[in-house]
Amino acid sequence: MTRSEFLDPRSLIRNVGALFVAAAIAFSLAAPADAQRRNNNDEQSAEGRVLTTRVGEQVILMQDALMAENFQEVIRIGTRLLATEMTPYESSVVYQLRGNAYFQVDNYQGAISDFRAAIDTGALVTDQIIAFRTNLGQLYMVQENYSEAIRQFELAVDAGAELNARLSKTLAQVYIQASQATDNESETMRLIRAGLPYAERFYRLESDKSESEYALMQFFYQQLDRPQDELRVVRDSLQDYPGTRRGWQNLVALFARLGREEDAFEANKLMYLNGLFQEENELIRLVQYYSYYENPYRGATILEREMNAGRIQTTQDNLETLANMWRQAAEFDRAIPVLERLSELMGDGETALRLAEAHFQLNQPVQAEAALETALSRGGLSNTGAAWELLGNVRFEQVDSVTADAGKVNEALEAFRQAARFSGSRTSANGWIRFINAQIEGEERRRIQRIQVTIDECRLTLEAERRILVLTGEVDEDGRVRISEDAFPERCARYFNRFGEQIREANMTDAEFEAAQQRRAEQAAQQQAGG
Repeated sequence: MTRSEFLDPRSLIRNVGALFVAAAIAFSLAAPADAQRRNNNDEQSAEGRVLTTRVGEQVILMQDALMAENFQEVIRIGTRLLATEMTPYESSVVYQLRGNAYFQVDNYQGAISDFRAAIDTGALVTDQIIAFRTNLGQLYMVQENYSEAIRQFELAVDAGAELNARLSKTLAQVYIQASQATDNESETMRLIRAGLPYAERFYRLESDKSESEYALMQFFYQQLDRPQDELRVVRDSLQDYPGTRRGWQNLVALFARLGREEDAFEANKLMYLNGLFQEENELIRLVQYYSYYENPYRGATILEREMNAGRIQTTQDNLETLANMWRQAAEFDRAIPVLERLSELMGDGETALRLAEAHFQLNQPVQAEAALETALSRGGLSNTGAAWELLGNVRFEQVDSVTADAGKVNEALEAFRQAARFSGSRTSANGWIRFINAQIEGEERRRIQRIQVTIDECRLTLEAERRILVLTGEVDEDGRVRISEDAFPERCARYFNRFGEQIREANMTDAEFEAAQQRRAEQAAQQQAGG
């Protein structure tokens, strides 16, 4: 058996016994006493329900003492009278008065004994028997003798007591108390089942139920594992008390037990919109529902708002949840400030890696590169090879030209080489290395081709200029023409000398060109020396 999360059965009957007895103790004593005052010297007979003069005078004294709240005097007179010979009716009257006095001085056992003795005289009429059985039931409840309380209440019903809403509720309550008082699981469930008809009768008869009375009915169905009936009661209670937090909590818990998670989610949303959440774990649960049902944006919005308001603590776990939900929602710009805070707070590689990934998603390769370098420096990554590969990617994204940005290209290649050391990223990293090298080679071929085009154009231009100079007789003693500075295209100066002779090949490096120039100078010097 499980106790209701929101119901303490003991609260259902707290103090009810004492209050009920105090109100119901006014049994039919007034009429016989008044008759005794009117006929103080005459004994009357009415089917044996009369008081003798001797007893009548003492009964009046007991009533006066009771009115004056001199309860010990009532007990003293009653005890003395009961030691004398009296009729059953007289004894019943004295027992009633003394029992009342016992009750007033909190001697519940004395009150119980006297009320039972009054019944045992056989002089009470049906209405009195019903009243005393009911009173006894309440007194036994106060004494936590629940089995006897049940017996007395049911004896009252057997005697003709109307099983109205009030008595039905009382019986349901005492069955709950009895079930809570035993450690025997089988007995507990027997008592719950026995009390159920009374609870259901009360539920039908009472049209204006309080929240606790709805909880009473719910408790029975919960203990008996009747969730559909429990759900009906909870919904009824919310119809009457739509703003009650407990009712909504019960509804959420029931939906969860029934596996109706989407309904539980909707109920949580309504609780939040109506301001019924009071605890942090309720807000966290709602956020998690949004994440589970693929609405991370809404969940992250609520989480961030409640953290800013102080209703959810800004803990590491909650910051991680917020960052993950922003990433889930592809709101990387909102995830980055949270991840930066987390990275500083935790100082681990994985958080720095998540920060790098967020920057990467926003096409911020410079920031992503810095975060990746931090992540790899910190270490402890679950997939180091993938981190190196991502670093290679963000570095290569910063390259406009593999020739002009050779330094960054080499940094990217180094990252991919590091990634190739790990089996999980080896294939793709090597693929990137081949691709970049192919890009470099292709760029070099295109560069040489562009240079060759320039060289060819210069050759044609300079050859045409040379022919003109030859025709005009501007030839030196060696038969060569020197093209003037004005006629020599600037773009050709890198590849041809002023005589129109090619001095540099398209694929020559600066070092190779310098070496070729040196050789030509040496050859010229040798020729001059030989001449």
